Amino acid sequence: MTDEELFLTALLGCTRSELYTHPPTLTEEQKLELERMKWRRAAGDPVQYICGFTEFLGHRIEVGTGVLIPRPETEVLADEVIRELKTDGQGEHFILDIGTGSGCLPVAIVKALPNCRAVALDISAEALVFARRNAIINGVGSRIECVKRDVFWFVDETSHRFDAVISNPPYIPTFMLERLPEDVRKEPASALDGGPDGLHFYRYIIPAAQRVLKTGGLIALEFGDGQRKELENLFAQTGGWDKIRIIKDNAGKSRVIMARRSAAVS
Repeated sequence: MTDEELFLTALLGCTRSELYTHPPTLTEEQKLELERMKWRRAAGDPVQYICGFTEFLGHRIEVGTGVLIPRPETEVLADEVIRELKTDGQGEHFILDIGTGSGCLPVAIVKALPNCRAVALDISAEALVFARRNAIINGVGSRIECVKRDVFWFVDETSHRFDAVISNPPYIPTFMLERLPEDVRKEPASALDGGPDGLHFYRYIIPAAQRVLKTGGLIALEFGDGQRKELENLFAQTGGWDKIRIIKDNAGKSRVIMARRSAAVS
């Protein structure tokens, strides 16, 4: 859809086809709002921030300033986790999402798995407002606990053991941030900046996951272009992982790494 079509469907609460099968007559207030939306777009604001929401695996996810906008690539991560947990059986699943942002991952996974619960972890109070709201509007608010905590403190304090640990951590190398498109630079830098090589957070998430995963539990992480080899090395250096595999996105790029916690880990 064009930007104007997206703005109109958001403004009127209709589909694209309805714009043409039943052409709307805008009120003066709606005309002013449409012009305001166009002005924001011309100023470089992301379309999703202007509309106030996006779609993730067919689910409405509300977004705004202060939260990362879900990408299609991250749908690959959600799909694979759903598929893996389904193969584990129909029992209860308990997952931890590190750096949940909008909460799109736990929302999609919990909605797909009726016996699944999740802890959605983030250090950003602003992001967690969206995560809580998205869990509620998608009907899974009672099965997703949103927690404002640094993962390192959380790992030390929790007595929970999880069936899966998932994350789409910041993975853009710091030096590349200034090269991003203008609208992407409007998103929170803390959700994009992965340190000098983009792998800063993985060095902590991988060993932290071992401490809270059940034996045989799943870890699933999204990562960026050109990071596969170094990430595989991190898993090898940490040790205690079985069945390491790489999933490609729809563009054929390596995008998700998955592994199982080895029984050998104490």
